[in-house]
Amino acid sequence: MKQHKKSITFKLFIITSLFFIFFTSLTMLLQTVFIENFYLSKKTKDFEANFQQFSSAYSQLGENSTDSSALLSEFQDKNNASTAIINLSGSTLRIFEDKRQLLLKIAKRPASGSGPMSEITDDIITYNMDSKMKMLINGMRQWTSDPLAVAMVLDEGKHLIYHSGVKIDGQNSLVGIAPIVSGGKVTGVLTAAVSLQPIGEAAAVIRQFYVYFYLIALVLIFALSFIYSKIIAKPLVTLNKTAIKLAEMDFSAKCPLNSQDELGSLSTTLNFLSDKLDSSISELKAANEKLKEDIEREKKLDLMKNEFIAGVSHELKTPISLISSYAEGIKDNITHGAKREYYAHIIMDESKKMASLVEDMLDLSQLESGSFKLKVEDFSLTGLLNSISERYAGDLRRKGKNLDLSIPAHDLEVRADMFRIEQVLTNLIDNGIKYSPEGGIIKISAHDQGDTVAIEVENPGEPIPEAELPHIWSKFYRIEKSRNKELGGTGLGLSIVREILDRHGSAYGAENTVSGVKFFFTLAKVIIPIRV
Repeated sequence: MKQHKKSITFKLFIITSLFFIFFTSLTMLLQTVFIENFYLSKKTKDFEANFQQFSSAYSQLGENSTDSSALLSEFQDKNNASTAIINLSGSTLRIFEDKRQLLLKIAKRPASGSGPMSEITDDIITYNMDSKMKMLINGMRQWTSDPLAVAMVLDEGKHLIYHSGVKIDGQNSLVGIAPIVSGGKVTGVLTAAVSLQPIGEAAAVIRQFYVYFYLIALVLIFALSFIYSKIIAKPLVTLNKTAIKLAEMDFSAKCPLNSQDELGSLSTTLNFLSDKLDSSISELKAANEKLKEDIEREKKLDLMKNEFIAGVSHELKTPISLISSYAEGIKDNITHGAKREYYAHIIMDESKKMASLVEDMLDLSQLESGSFKLKVEDFSLTGLLNSISERYAGDLRRKGKNLDLSIPAHDLEVRADMFRIEQVLTNLIDNGIKYSPEGGIIKISAHDQGDTVAIEVENPGEPIPEAELPHIWSKFYRIEKSRNKELGGTGLGLSIVREILDRHGSAYGAENTVSGVKFFFTLAKVIIPIRV
């Protein structure tokens, strides 16, 4: 409930409702309290302005003018008034009411202007008159009974507007008195009277009506305020929900507002911001992933470097110790003849091993660096295999071993770096020779597989434990039971093979066979189009 009171919908509903309730209440209060006074004030001002304009125009036209009669009728119709004209020179009173005229003979005005004027209307018979005429006669009597008011009109030529103090048929009236001036003299008096319709009863009815009106207005105010608050708050709530999802890093959320106003523009901006944030954060994530990969690669490189240094140190330690020991023996002349020659042979043999190790380390370092590039070309794999086979034939015979080469009759052309592929084959064959027993046959074969050529090198001997197979491609990795120091080698041959084949995108591996271990890899075949 507390959260509901804080919502913008609730706030808009309360503010709108209170505003309209206050406005309606104030309007009703002002009308109830001031409507009567406002009516009287407005009626008096309008009548006074119209009467002064009428009396001035009538004086200019003259009593007997045709236009004056039309002006008189127009004034009566416009103001719903009764009028009368007192002709001082003729001692007559002409009363105009609803297109009827009443001409009465009246007593003459005394010679002195200051004398009483009450005798002008004393003899007027007031029976058989309607309320308008009675208001007019009553107003004239009220004026003539006041010598000061008479003097202001007849002597000073002023206009008088006043409220009649006597109600006629329950109605008050406004009376206007104005002199008729002709030739610079007051020749008559123009009188007009209008009814002030009683609005007290109407005001009471209005007050009762306002009770029902107010209840209906409250219902409408609450209903309209609720609808208005929903209309205004709904897009804001939608925008807020979208913003909350963005804050929760959900950039798939989009604001559906499409209105052509500020809220629609804000919706478009919010969606644009969502897309930008999504794109930027995706790029940032990708950059972070790349950074993580770079860091991991650097860690691996550091680990490889440490392992490499440790491996090199271990591999160099033995030959250096041997060279040092046998060199000291020769220096101290503790050996002579054949034994001295044997010492020299050991020193030379260990030196060659060290040179081979350094050469392999430099080769592997070059392959592992990002700067190394293959020299890819099309060449005959058949020719390369035949050449390698002939090169190893003599050495294998001396060691009591054989080499079996099995290749298709047709020439196999591949696309690769020939020097590096020769290095791969040499390392695999050397590896097979080292671990083959006397009388063993090293089998080399090549198979056409359509888009690729598969090359296999199999040697007899003890199998490699299955758990060790994934690790044989690592630097300086040795399986102590079968690959001991007496067999020679640097421990880098298969690592070099791995790097070269990875660069070529080749599939490669090693597996145990019935008779020994088989290494295999693939190369891209050169497809020669068939000419028709």
